Amino acid sequence: MPDEPTPDPEPVEVALARAREHGDHLAGRIARLAESIAESEDGVARTYEDAARQRPDAADRLRGAADEARRFARHERDHAARLRAEGPEGVHEED
Repeated sequence: MPDEPTPDPEPVEVALARAREHGDHLAGRIARLAESIAESEDGVARTYEDAARQRPDAADRLRGAADEARRFARHERDHAARLRAEGPEGVHEED
């Protein structure tokens, strides 16, 4: 029984294009996740601020935690913006 011919390997250009497209897709998903995390952190900060108003005895600590949550939210938004700016064609919005 003769050996079946092996298919030609995918041309390098096609493989690179597929890898770039997949990378852009993943970067878009990560950017959307980072934005979602930032929104959650904003909510955490608001909760800490509300608690600080209700608990004057712990207000400094709670406001510090709120500030930290806001810093993390900014960090995540910056990360999302970098991901969107870095792609050769920009990051795609669809999943």
